[in-house]
Amino acid sequence: MIISRLGVTTGDPAGIGPEISLLSAAEAEFSENCLILFGSYNLLRDRAAAMKLPFRFERVTFDELLSGRPLPERSILDVPAGEIAAGTGSKASGEAAAQNILKCVEACLRGALDAVVTAPINKKYFQAAGYHFPGHTEFLAHLVQTFSRTPDKTPEIAMAFLADRLKVVLATIHDSMRTVVDAISPELIFRKLSIILTEFPKLGLPCGRVAVAGLNPHAGEDGLMGYEELTNILPGIIEARRNFPKSVIEGPLPGDTLFYRAYRGEFDVVLAMYHDQGLAPVKLIGFGESVNVTLGLPVIRTSVDHGTAYELAGKGTARHESMNSAIRWALRLIEGRRAAASTGF
Repeated sequence: MIISRLGVTTGDPAGIGPEISLLSAAEAEFSENCLILFGSYNLLRDRAAAMKLPFRFERVTFDELLSGRPLPERSILDVPAGEIAAGTGSKASGEAAAQNILKCVEACLRGALDAVVTAPINKKYFQAAGYHFPGHTEFLAHLVQTFSRTPDKTPEIAMAFLADRLKVVLATIHDSMRTVVDAISPELIFRKLSIILTEFPKLGLPCGRVAVAGLNPHAGEDGLMGYEELTNILPGIIEARRNFPKSVIEGPLPGDTLFYRAYRGEFDVVLAMYHDQGLAPVKLIGFGESVNVTLGLPVIRTSVDHGTAYELAGKGTARHESMNSAIRWALRLIEGRRAAASTGF
């Protein structure tokens, strides 16, 4: 019996996305779940042959996927790509990556999939193809807005990185360091804390103790090293405490010790102020294990924690541990959501 149906976007076809998707689909541990790869059938067949992998996939159409009828355990929704050379990103590879995501997200929003798992894209070629978004996360929010036919309502989202012993959510995502300070505001901090305290329980994740990182060294040292903690961060924390009185929210706390404290189990989740503040510790302790999760969407989305690795594409040497982790976390979050729904959350 199929437990869950996962859509796997195979990412930029010039990168290692097709290879790691095929390798993970061959893992016995996922055999009770239906995996539908979104990508070029011919390209995936050729990559499997190059890696000497059994190719036991059947083509499915979008209508067959939406019909709700049982599907083979391993299927491919064929999204034809242009001229693609392994290891060489291009406008064509960016377009193919975007189309994979678009089709997969639409299927999930229409109830045909339980979750979306994404292989890596290259932002340069993604934008060269005309998709002017900083990354996957922002594109997903746009697609939800589009397919939901709510053009005036952009979903409030947050980027989270989950590992067994450290879970981090980002206040800002793909902002340059010059713009981070201006982006952080009490309203932003309150919104991101609200997402954590609303979305984590829906996914079966604990969030009883939340820590908020400071921005400046020593979290500003009471204004000696910067006032942003007092003026931009703390008021947002206070507002979140008022609205979520059952949760313990601490901060702003110095970033140089906070992540170790969370790793040791003192906090369930950390709200980091900017991209590298949060991702450096996560990848240090969990590279290949940690996964990217988009909070605030009506679909579950997990992703690998690495890039397209063009230099490895087509050589059969790509490692797929991170894709395995992304699939495991997707299945775990699906079960968490089902359990939370059954208790009426």
